[in-house]
Amino acid sequence: MKLIDNFDLFKKVLNFQNEDEFYFVQILIRGKDGHTEQGVNGNNKNRLIKFYTVKSVDHLIRLETEIKQICEAVNGRAYIHPTKRSFISVGDECLRVTTEMYLSRNNLGLKGAYSTAAGKSYITSDKKFVIDLDGEDVNKLDEIKEFINSPCEPYGVCKDKYIVPTAHGIHLITSPFNVARFNMQYPAIDVHKNNPTLLYFKCLD
Repeated sequence: MKLIDNFDLFKKVLNFQNEDEFYFVQILIRGKDGHTEQGVNGNNKNRLIKFYTVKSVDHLIRLETEIKQICEAVNGRAYIHPTKRSFISVGDECLRVTTEMYLSRNNLGLKGAYSTAAGKSYITSDKKFVIDLDGEDVNKLDEIKEFINSPCEPYGVCKDKYIVPTAHGIHLITSPFNVARFNMQYPAIDVHKNNPTLLYFKCLD
């Protein structure tokens, strides 16, 4: 069994400027974790169990026990988006998504409209990238940090923010940089521009 608990990390790095801002947390079950339910089979399949709009560090602390208990009960993972969301912008996006789903008669999708909107919409001034390092790529962490901070635009900006342990490696959370230039140097390493990172997972294998 392997336990990944990043709650203490995120209690330190989350920041809030006003009441419109929140962080989007999801509990998912994934096919790669042995789930065989309809729609969950396969490494890239997942199903949303519950989501949260975290409005403060104290709010995250209050939710911690509940999130951990649900994850352990369903063998699920809790994910958090490192880029903040805006309640106003997500509400606008939810209205757009709901309208599109209604007009296309995607009636089942309507129940997930807010979660879909919160996954898409984010505060651009807070945008974070996620560099996914697994296996031997973890050993390249220092050179990757040096690369994105120096020869990779924008110049003169410290772009690496913090490191998140994952089940098979780490996520390096950064501010935006020239991904095309990065991909030329590291073509096998994935950079995600609007993805969550791991908050909690009790790995049973």
